[in-house]
Amino acid sequence: IGTKSSIFVNSGSSANLLMVYLGLVLGKYKKGDKIIVPSCGWTTTISPVIQFGLEPVMVDANKYNYGVNIEEVIELCEKDDIKGMIFVHPLGVPCDKDEMNMLKKKYNLFLMEDCCASVGAKFSDGTKIGTIGDLSSFSFYFGHQLSTIEGGFVNTDNLEYYQKMLMLRSHGWTKDI
Repeated sequence: IGTKSSIFVNSGSSANLLMVYLGLVLGKYKKGDKIIVPSCGWTTTISPVIQFGLEPVMVDANKYNYGVNIEEVIELCEKDDIKGMIFVHPLGVPCDKDEMNMLKKKYNLFLMEDCCASVGAKFSDGTKIGTIGDLSSFSFYFGHQLSTIEGGFVNTDNLEYYQKMLMLRSHGWTKDI
């Protein structure tokens, strides 16, 4: 899709879990910190946030692309100490790329892009989804656009993130780094 590295895992659920786990390991947030999650998504988008003791802050969907409501996200970032956000491209409909980039830059958010139900989708400028977050997750579950029955991966352009995810996926082994 245009990113430098991919970490293959057993499912899109595990891909989301790995993304949230990496943020903790990197110190992007800590237990109890607030992470924005979409109300229009799947349980595997919010579950890792809860599992790792973070506080999920749900935002409503916008009526144009069913992604996060940008005005609501801005309002939350202005009044609360938000450390990160998972956003979803629901059903192959990409979120607004410029809005997501603005949020990341303006509020210093650790941005996780859930592309699990949108494999192959592109932004209006032709670039592929999964290329704007710090990390992006994909799923190949049998109900998705591209299926291997199970499986998923996490993408990143950051070499440090890639190496740490290899270690986390291997339960601490560093032999592949």
